[in-house]
Amino acid sequence: MGLGITSGVVSAGAVLAAPTGLSALSVALGLSSAPLIVTAAPIVGAAAAVTGALSGGAYFYSKWKAAKERRAARDSRPPDSPDIAQ
Repeated sequence: MGLGITSGVVSAGAVLAAPTGLSALSVALGLSSAPLIVTAAPIVGAAAAVTGALSGGAYFYSKWKAAKERRAARDSRPPDSPDIAQ
């Protein structure tokens, strides 16, 4: 979550710091370099996307594993158990 917030802040900073006008032309021609935040924004965004995908995958895996364990516990009870609702 922290990386996603950081990504948003960096993206906003990159938009504000992006060169415009003649400075954009000089960056396009290679006469000057783009600000570091503009260069780093796609990297931070990609890191946030990868981290979010891994986090989401781990979350859904843990939900799936817990449901599987509940089903296994439910199926292992004897049929005459009073815990089974009829």
